[in-house]
Amino acid sequence: MHAIADNALTGTWPCPVPAERLGQIDGARTATSPLPPPPLPAGAIRAQRKVHASGRFMINGQFIKLGPRHAGKIVTVVIEDTHYRILHGEDELAVRPRKNLGPITRLYVKGMGTQKDRQGSPDDKPSRKS
Repeated sequence: MHAIADNALTGTWPCPVPAERLGQIDGARTATSPLPPPPLPAGAIRAQRKVHASGRFMINGQFIKLGPRHAGKIVTVVIEDTHYRILHGEDELAVRPRKNLGPITRLYVKGMGTQKDRQGSPDDKPSRKS
């Protein structure tokens, strides 16, 4: 049995009906849609990465391969104790074991084509180099 609130899985319990009696329940039907993904652990750290043309990206010195069909996507990596959960939007693309348990120091994507144009402040001065 599953408890779902606000389209999120909040808990699971063992089925009170033995497996051999499940087919005898009146009105029983199979699920029409998959269960929502489990909630993220409280306090989970997230990092963003851009997937290279080869389909890989690096986090904490570890290469993660997603495949070339994900090239160019900016993915969110949920850093948990023993594994990485890779998301694109709300879709979970992969779960990979975490080999390096050291701290994550770089959380956001940097580089060409990854950040929106920065709006200058009135205090910014133009460059003197030309």
